[in-house]
Amino acid sequence: MIRKALHSLSMAKKFLLLSAMTFILPLGFFVYFSYMSYSSTVDNKLFQMTENVLSLIEKNVQYTINDVSDTGNIIMTSGEVQSVLSVNPDAADYHQQILSHETAVEDLLINLTNNKQYIGTILLANDNYSLAKYKSLTYRIDKNPIDLGKELWMQETLDAYGKGCWFPSESTEYFTDNILIYTKLIRSLNQLHPLGILLIGIDKKVFEDLLSPVEELNNTQIIIWRDEGILYDSAPYENGVLSSMHQDELFTFLKTDGIKRLSAAERFYVKSIPCENTNWYITAVTPYNMLRLDKRNTLILFLCIAAMTLLVALLCSYLFTNNITETIRRLQRYVDNLKTGRQEKIHFNPTDEIGRIGNEFIRVVEENEKLTTNLYKSLYQEKESELIALQSQINPHFLYNALDSIFWMAEEHNAPDISHMTVALSNMFKLSLNNGEKLITIRKELEMVQSYITIQKVRFEDRIRVITSVEEGILDLKIVKFILQPLVENAINHGIAHKDDGGIITIQIRRKENDILITVEDNGIGFETHDIPIPSHGYAVRNIDDRLKLYYGADYGVQITSVPGQGTTAFVRLKAEII
Repeated sequence: MIRKALHSLSMAKKFLLLSAMTFILPLGFFVYFSYMSYSSTVDNKLFQMTENVLSLIEKNVQYTINDVSDTGNIIMTSGEVQSVLSVNPDAADYHQQILSHETAVEDLLINLTNNKQYIGTILLANDNYSLAKYKSLTYRIDKNPIDLGKELWMQETLDAYGKGCWFPSESTEYFTDNILIYTKLIRSLNQLHPLGILLIGIDKKVFEDLLSPVEELNNTQIIIWRDEGILYDSAPYENGVLSSMHQDELFTFLKTDGIKRLSAAERFYVKSIPCENTNWYITAVTPYNMLRLDKRNTLILFLCIAAMTLLVALLCSYLFTNNITETIRRLQRYVDNLKTGRQEKIHFNPTDEIGRIGNEFIRVVEENEKLTTNLYKSLYQEKESELIALQSQINPHFLYNALDSIFWMAEEHNAPDISHMTVALSNMFKLSLNNGEKLITIRKELEMVQSYITIQKVRFEDRIRVITSVEEGILDLKIVKFILQPLVENAINHGIAHKDDGGIITIQIRRKENDILITVEDNGIGFETHDIPIPSHGYAVRNIDDRLKLYYGADYGVQITSVPGQGTTAFVRLKAEII
């Protein structure tokens, strides 16, 4: 099927198809591998950038953790803090002792909050006393100390027995403006028994400044977590899919790195790193859909560039192909014109291989035409020589003298029929010779027919009648001589002579553009044309047909149609003038 379709295509279309396949396949592979390479590069860049950002965030967070731990140790080992938390609540001078140490404690806390930008709040408390220091405010918490024991983070802090603990700010209502809280059990430096609780709140704004490297990753969500729960989430409510997850499901999601599909329309790239010296993990969750959109847009750009490249390539291929096949098409037109008898003078580029073949073909055609012309001339000259030989066998002077003697003898014996026939024969003989000229006017050709009819009437008397119709203005046009008389003779001998009552011969001559159309029609006995080929109908008709084709070409000559019992018609087509 494909082979048949290819065979039906022109050479130009085959060239274009070959060019298209030559360009499309490599261009398709190029676009595919370029896109895959670009996609891999973009993914690797995202992976590397995410890892670099997380490493920088981890260093910042680790520095903050260590610094908070050091700050906690400073507070815990402060003598004033130890003293204020060690006052016996049953002592008579309890309040005086608190006031004597509280000012120094406040100065310490003010100094720390001013020098540690990340500290938002510091709380000191035990069952009897509590003091909170904010960035710009210090006050006692007006609350039943027993209620502190009801806080969720309290038990874990007590169980840590002096080791620092971290909690999300939502763990206590007094630290909601902070992002994380650090708790530590304060123990007596001498006796090591518990004295109270230290809480340090990390300022939200300052902490988020520590995460500034995440700005390099658009829309990336940073989550700091541990097995016990989420410590920090940079966008807890912006990602509806993550916020709707159950905690176990979320942890499973965070613990595995890679590209995760949460729904048909949402994909995320997840990367986690551990925080040194802690049980924390820092995870970056980056929406992958925007990256996929960028990839798709890049693919569309690649395809557009490929399409434009293909169009330009096909256009160039079309121009080159057209230039190549134009020579072949010109050669084809030249051959087609030869079939119809028209010859176009063309010349091909001799530097082109096909052009050289075309020039050589034209040379061969022209030489063949010259040979054919010479052959026709030779045949014509041969027939002319035969005619001249026949004519030379008759002595014109002798014939004219003999016909003149017959004429006068007929006049002396009072035989007008013989004298008329002699004059007609003499006139016919003179017109047929035509002073050796090859062409004769239509007028003289008709005179020859009239002389011939005059002679035939001696035999057939009034049984023959000739009707002549000639278009006005063409009597003096020249045609090949000796055309009408043989056709009229043929009409008499093969048609009318066999009828007792004779017949009518109609001669019509008219002009159609550059051609002369002659019709010789009789109402004789007719014949079956399929039984008798036209060339075999008689030597005279065949001779006329051969001479007309020799003079005017294959499109000219004689055609005979006949119907038994109705008559015969001879159609003659020739040119008004010989080229």
